[in-house]
Amino acid sequence: MVPPVILKSFFLLWVLALMPQHPPDTSLRRGAWSREAISLFNTWGALDDNPYRNATIYSPDHKNAIRIVGEKVTAIIDGKKFATDFAEKTNAELGWAPDSSGFFLTWTDGGITGTWHTQVYEVTPSGLKEASGLTRAASKNFESRIRGLPREPGNRTYWDAAEYCEANVVGSQWIGSRELLISVLVPNVGTCRYLSEFNVYRISVPDGRILERYSAKEAHRRFNHSNLPLIVR
Repeated sequence: MVPPVILKSFFLLWVLALMPQHPPDTSLRRGAWSREAISLFNTWGALDDNPYRNATIYSPDHKNAIRIVGEKVTAIIDGKKFATDFAEKTNAELGWAPDSSGFFLTWTDGGITGTWHTQVYEVTPSGLKEASGLTRAASKNFESRIRGLPREPGNRTYWDAAEYCEANVVGSQWIGSRELLISVLVPNVGTCRYLSEFNVYRISVPDGRILERYSAKEAHRRFNHSNLPLIVR
């Protein structure tokens, strides 16, 4: 007969074996594109597969929150829980508006080099409401300007083989709670003409109307550079 103390030891070892080998990740890390945003999954260029993620991103007034548990992301509004599809948005980062009325969400569906998107969600009693087409005008304006630039001097073979790529859009920072600064840029991909070129747009929320446009250098002079893409050209 096995002594009780040995049975107890085996039981404790069995329980420990079933427990997660890693502690829950409760840290809140700043976004990669904007220091005013928080990374949902603390990932960059990797799959958002973290079964130990357990964190809460509170609104500035602490009345609402975005809750991340493993790969599940839930909006908590006035104590009510609303499911979201944010877990499907790779490398997502979220920036609350100063008045807690909503937030911007930047994410990619094509890895680090694109395609990046920015959406704005309004907090309502019935859940989150997306501002549809918010960045459309800025993207169209930027892509038109890129196509209007003169041909780059130098390697003709490269220029002829390259193409005008669809613009990426990343959230930069709020200006008040009804205006958003976004960066619109050419993906940093070798097949793109004017790769990494970008402009910064101040747009109104929720209609996306362009209020002002800044060149990359001008934006870095006027706004916090840690919220903007790097100037590499």
